Amino acid sequence: MNSYIVVATFKEGVTPEDIRALIPAEQVQAKVLAERGQLGFIKVAMSKRTVFLEAFGEDESSLLSTIKSLPFFAIWDLEVFLTTPPAGVNF
Repeated sequence: MNSYIVVATFKEGVTPEDIRALIPAEQVQAKVLAERGQLGFIKVAMSKRTVFLEAFGEDESSLLSTIKSLPFFAIWDLEVFLTTPPAGVNF
């Protein structure tokens, strides 16, 4: 399984009310994905309207299927980064 960082920014025009309306469903789905080992941490930099997600998948296609299952996907623009441990480090 590969590790990814997903940088999600809220689309232009998304309001705080839009975000608040989706939070309960987002929390439920994020918990399901975390329990399946498909989602790690989620960090929010609200002042930058940006969310950082640690996610796992066999490839980028499977990773995107995971991210698309989150309700916030509809209001995000995404950048996906495959990550690796630092050189010489084995986890």
